[in-house]
Amino acid sequence: MRQEDIHELMIGSIDIHAHGGSEPFERLMLEDELAIDCTRAGMRAVVIKTWYTPSASRNALVQRAVDRWAEEHEMTPVKVFGGVTLNRSVGGLNPEAVKRCLGFPGMKYVWLPMVDSYHHRRVVYDDLSGDGLRIVDEHYRVLPELEEILRICADNDLILASGHYPYEETKAVMEEAKRLGVRRLEVIHPAHIHSKHSLDQMKEVAREGVKLMLSGLGALAFPLHESGPVYAARIVQEVGADNLVYGSDFGQIHNPPHVAANRWMIQMLLAYGVSKEDVRKVFQTTPARHLGLEA
Repeated sequence: MRQEDIHELMIGSIDIHAHGGSEPFERLMLEDELAIDCTRAGMRAVVIKTWYTPSASRNALVQRAVDRWAEEHEMTPVKVFGGVTLNRSVGGLNPEAVKRCLGFPGMKYVWLPMVDSYHHRRVVYDDLSGDGLRIVDEHYRVLPELEEILRICADNDLILASGHYPYEETKAVMEEAKRLGVRRLEVIHPAHIHSKHSLDQMKEVAREGVKLMLSGLGALAFPLHESGPVYAARIVQEVGADNLVYGSDFGQIHNPPHVAANRWMIQMLLAYGVSKEDVRKVFQTTPARHLGLEA
């Protein structure tokens, strides 16, 4: 492994899960700073996720800022994408919130609830009250309002990404999404404690054509939701690089910047036996196809 290899793999890479700073709490950097860092590193695209407001609503502003910076520095600007996270601040499973985001440039993602999920509250906060958003009923049938959202995703070729729910519930939603014609499906950080899948379950998901996010945060940094870079390398080797898309999940004030973390993740994967070609797939080829970009 050489530093030249890490640099080469960063050029044209994509981060499909980067947390921006437009939140009601402190983040490491704002979206324009993040996009400029990605441009400086030669990255191809970044998907910005925010918890409480649609990140897609800021795509145009961020893209204009990074385009101007890139022109001044004679560089190619990173492509900026975003979406909407269906937490309570946008009405939870609110089809109208998704519809209102369709007109934003770079609108790609609909993320299911995360911090407002009943399961997140139970697992992370020890809240056993049952309070929080649900996505299926007691028989694992997708709730009607979510079914409408799935139809919107299908009609507009959006990526439907999971939230912070158990495997069985996520599986039920992905199956229904496929039935309704959603073409782009993703399970986010499947090794995190609040969205935990076993390796066998990850393989099962992949066989159904659903992409899985390989998390930089989960493998590298606090909070340690997962089992570190050795397990991340095992996920790549067993689940397959063609089924994985890289998302840093960084942006916390106590962790490294996104780009530094991305380099670190590449280095760790190479160090623990993942081939250069498989790293290229996870960081470049597979996420490009997932976003509908030319691979």
